[in-house]
Amino acid sequence: MRRQRKHLQACAAQADEAAAQLRLQLDTVRYRTARLREELQAADRQARLSHQLTLLGQFTAGFMHEFNNPLAIVAGRIEVLLDERKEDAALCEDLREMLKETRYMGNIAGTLLQALRRERHGETFEASEPRKALEEAASAFRPRADGLGVKLEEEFGDAPKVDVPEHVVGEVVRGLLSNALEALKEREGSVVWARLEPYRTAGAKVVIRIEDNGPGVPESIREHLFEPFVSQSGGRERLGLGLFLAASLLDMYDGRIRYEVRNGGGACFVIEMPAARFTRGQPYHWYAGGVSE
Repeated sequence: MRRQRKHLQACAAQADEAAAQLRLQLDTVRYRTARLREELQAADRQARLSHQLTLLGQFTAGFMHEFNNPLAIVAGRIEVLLDERKEDAALCEDLREMLKETRYMGNIAGTLLQALRRERHGETFEASEPRKALEEAASAFRPRADGLGVKLEEEFGDAPKVDVPEHVVGEVVRGLLSNALEALKEREGSVVWARLEPYRTAGAKVVIRIEDNGPGVPESIREHLFEPFVSQSGGRERLGLGLFLAASLLDMYDGRIRYEVRNGGGACFVIEMPAARFTRGQPYHWYAGGVSE
């Protein structure tokens, strides 16, 4: 009876060990199944997103074609009016501003199309001054900021030209300023800062910062800020294609954009662009620590 009891106890222990191993294997299978399900869902989302972007690119190509035709007609008509009404200085000033914005829209339309298609071709352009783009963008948004009771501060350091088209710098900055003003609506003591950091290190990127003291970006979507069609309820919401296109535009010219949490609260978007070396009016010794002529 003792031998039989020991034998049964040994069998029970073996059965318990086998059951524990089976439970462990079952847990492993469940974990792997869950991981595979998550990977499949992520792959499915990525496939749907790729399909959406493909359709968006096709739609945009057709839209840009139809958009550019009337835009060219408007620009041509403005040029005619400038010649016909050249005696009216006030009207000509308005017309020149309209012509400038019309040409800007045409440039952006072409560049956005390239960004969506991820292509650059043999594009040629002049190196641009980031300070000029910042000043023009701030000037364009100042009336809106004043209407919302938001203070728009400008801080410009000494920096070289950048190897990015002027209209691209302007479009990215305008988009960030628009987002900041939208986030600051109906908030007292609201401030937006447009900063161009001083350039001190040869070979470094030229840095622009657009900051605000608003609610900031929810932590849950910070990792996906520059993906298309990201949304979040509360705070900054309905993030569609704006930041995605900004990142795509900069990526075409070896630039990038990132998000930082601002000290003291709020949001900070950092734009980094390559400095344009050996450009007219910007000799090399400027980068080597000398004084530009």
